[in-house]
Amino acid sequence: MRISTKKLVLCALMTSIVFIITFTPFLQIPSPMTQGYYNIGDAAIMIAAILLGRRVGCIAGGVGSALADIVAGYYIYAPATLIIKGIEGYIIGVIGNSKNGVPSRLRQVVAVAAGGLEMVLGYFVYQATVMKAINRDLGMASIIADLPGNLIQGALSAVLALIFLAVLYRTKAVKNLLR
Repeated sequence: MRISTKKLVLCALMTSIVFIITFTPFLQIPSPMTQGYYNIGDAAIMIAAILLGRRVGCIAGGVGSALADIVAGYYIYAPATLIIKGIEGYIIGVIGNSKNGVPSRLRQVVAVAAGGLEMVLGYFVYQATVMKAINRDLGMASIIADLPGNLIQGALSAVLALIFLAVLYRTKAVKNLLR
């Protein structure tokens, strides 16, 4: 498989944007229950996947978010984040990317909803299995109490991504980008 220089540069750019938005301290809200944090980096993953497809969504989402976990000191979450956010970007790209122009609004909504729900489910499974095995003091009540925060993170990111995409699709820059 050959990849164009343009696609490689766009993938690196989106990975960097995902990292910056996820890592920026004033955009993080710590989760006292599970030693993680909430952020809006999912919005950048959603935008990358819808604009540039499943592969870019997967790489930018997984690598950008995992790097943010590592740099921010959340090492225990980095491997799970790589997988969970990578799958999130892939799912959104499969559903929401249209190779023949602008995907319908409904398709974009379904894509970000599916990706956001996968993220919530992914972290729930990770916390209920791996984190609980590592930290015996972490009870299921804490893990369940973390669900609303992750749901809000996914929903807020989806809304931000959809608004941003609506604006982007009206610009000539995106039309030139997608050629």
